[in-house]
Amino acid sequence: MARAQLAKELFCIAPDETGLLGRVTAAMALEGVYIVHLCCYSAEGKGYLQTVVREPEKAKKAIGYFIPQIEERDVLVVEFENKQGTLAPVAKLLGQNRIHVRYCYGTSGDGFKIVGVFSTSDNLKARDLINEDSQSLGV
Repeated sequence: MARAQLAKELFCIAPDETGLLGRVTAAMALEGVYIVHLCCYSAEGKGYLQTVVREPEKAKKAIGYFIPQIEERDVLVVEFENKQGTLAPVAKLLGQNRIHVRYCYGTSGDGFKIVGVFSTSDNLKARDLINEDSQSLGV
């Protein structure tokens, strides 16, 4: 069964510097910021960090010195059973309801569930559809 909830993601852009991730995560740790989900990468001389935290305002304050550009975005966090094929019916449901997936990232950390972070054209509608249809999706 899939379960979805709305969350806030911090989308951060900074110069791509060795050690930046360490400085940023250390700053959040010192301020007691709990990181729920994290994705980071670099491209064309810039470093990108996308993170879902429990206290976005506290996180922004903690990392503002290191990160010149921080944008708070609405995202959808979806939990799936960790078995083959559980994403397909959810992705199909979103497509059938004309909900565009801008991006997603995720992981399977505990072996029992997969967690995906999605940015869609309508996160609220996507959440409601996934939660209402999770039984019939068979996930």
